Amino acid sequence: MADEKPKGAGPMGDVIFILSVIGVLIVLWFAQGAHKAADVKGIFLHPPTPVGQGGSYGPTVGTTTSQQN
Repeated sequence: MADEKPKGAGPMGDVIFILSVIGVLIVLWFAQGAHKAADVKGIFLHPPTPVGQGGSYGPTVGTTTSQQN
């Protein structure tokens, strides 16, 4: 009747939907091989150009990759 909720409705259905979307994105990321080339050249950001110099600083995390032109 009018009081019946469709299956998957409510906050738990939303959580399952969001987790499944994140899971699909992770699977696609691994399928593309991007995890092999993941490289973080500094985990902190300087303020943008009008205020600071921009760019990143801090420890380098991940593998080093060569730039391809």
